[in-house]
Parts: sequence; C-alpha cells; structure tokens
Amino acid sequence: MSLTRKIKSKTRAVQGWIMLYFGRATGNQHLESKGAASRPGNNLGQRSGKIKGMFKR
Repeated sequence: MSLTRKIKSKTRAVQGWIMLYFGRATGNQHLESKGAASRPGNNLGQRSGKIKGMFKR
C-alpha cells in the first residue's frame, strides 16, 4: 500500500470518528449515522494494507 493511500485511508477513518462524536455531542442523528457508516470500510482498508505488509517481509 502506497503512502498516499495510507494517508487517505487514515484521513477517512478520522473523519468518520469526528462525524460520529460530533453528531452525538450535538444530537444530530444524521451526522452520527453518517460517521458510523463511514468507519467500517476505512478500517478494512487499513487492515488489508497491514496484511499485505506482513507477506512482503
């Protein structure tokens, strides 16, 4: 996984967490659900990069 893809993946994950907690803090259910929905896909992208790295060694 290239450095730019790692950065983009991590950025999306952080944005998801921010939306989730900001939605909870303000009581905005739409923002909270949007943040929760964006998290699982980003974590999967990070895990696939880690797995690929293990096999390269």
